[in-house]
Amino acid sequence: MTSDGLSLTERRRAQTSNDIHLAAIALYEKQGVDATTVAEIASAAGVSSRTFFRYFENKEHAGIPGQFSLRNRVARFAPSDGSPSSVLRQIEGLFEEEILSGVERDEDSVRVARLFAAEPALLEEAAAQLQRVSKLLQVVLSEHCPSLQRSTSLMITDLAMTTWHTSWETLGQRYRAGEDITPIENYREHCALLREIVR
Repeated sequence: MTSDGLSLTERRRAQTSNDIHLAAIALYEKQGVDATTVAEIASAAGVSSRTFFRYFENKEHAGIPGQFSLRNRVARFAPSDGSPSSVLRQIEGLFEEEILSGVERDEDSVRVARLFAAEPALLEEAAAQLQRVSKLLQVVLSEHCPSLQRSTSLMITDLAMTTWHTSWETLGQRYRAGEDITPIENYREHCALLREIVR
């Protein structure tokens, strides 16, 4: 075990995953997602294409591996049973924690957000990954919030996931337009917008 609690194997796997991700981002910025191949990403990361597929399902996935962290955070989430608005606020708090830890964990969130604005394929991959996170969140809510009706739980989940996805999509657009805003400020603005809409 290392000082961070990871075994050397786990640390190497995390480093290889990050190397592939950074290579993918650099190539996407240079030539776009469509023009980039898995072989090019693997070569830039110093691994084989076979190794690439041990870590990522496809080239788009390599551009947005942060969804793993979000999925793990949702899996550990234990919301308190309460009113629908209370549960939604707890989810928003969870997502804020993810943004704050993600920005501290890796500096490329701005790069990924910019790519979201320019590369529809990455947005499609993010949406597919978020569907899996959404299903997991529904399971978590059904276990921890038994007072919520199933339809209410589904609505809360959909609202939370839509706010998350929309905030990242518009963050990239805002960066490309030259706005100076942090991911957490942008997310909080979207949460406030959601409350304004459902009033």
